[in-house]
Amino acid sequence: MSILEKIFRKRRGIAQMSLEELRIEEKRLEIRENQHINQIDKYDKMRENVFNQGAKVKSLARRRVYARQFNDYSMRIQLMEKELSRTVKELMTMSRLRSIMERKRTIGGKNLLENMSDEDLGKIMDLLGDDKITEEMYVQKLDMMLGVVTDPAYESADVGSEGQEVLKTWEQMDEGELDFDEGLKEASDAAKERGGGQKETKEKETDVREAEPN
Repeated sequence: MSILEKIFRKRRGIAQMSLEELRIEEKRLEIRENQHINQIDKYDKMRENVFNQGAKVKSLARRRVYARQFNDYSMRIQLMEKELSRTVKELMTMSRLRSIMERKRTIGGKNLLENMSDEDLGKIMDLLGDDKITEEMYVQKLDMMLGVVTDPAYESADVGSEGQEVLKTWEQMDEGELDFDEGLKEASDAAKERGGGQKETKEKETDVREAEPN
């Protein structure tokens, strides 16, 4: 049973969970995500090693052994990638739920989570289990169900503002508009510019406070 399934089955409902509880569950999902990534990297290196071994030998019998091992590692990677995709979707869900709750605490207003029915939760679990639904499609459908699809405040809630910028840079690289070095420089410059802007704002605020009469 996934973490989200356990949460959704709690009698008091997701809307009554505290921010701290959501943060703890989010951290657990981040740990699981890293574990899956490490496993994929591990099997990918083992597969590469087997491929190199098979390329060096001329014996068909030995190559068949290596070929079976290559196939075994490939299947394990596929399974782990499915698990990783589901975990990423669960992490997106948890991040979005936390963002909604934090926004409710900061500016007040209606708690969107209180409108979620058991049917809605069931639909979310169905989407999580559908391998054909990509992570991008999933988060779009999730936002529609939560009612935040038209609210820009949630656009970069799961990856942060700098994460959102680097996603745009990667898209430009996919389209061939930037090569690797150009993309890396653009992402790094954007992060420095944002950090510098925040520092400048803080310095201005400090100057204003110091200038105010006691």
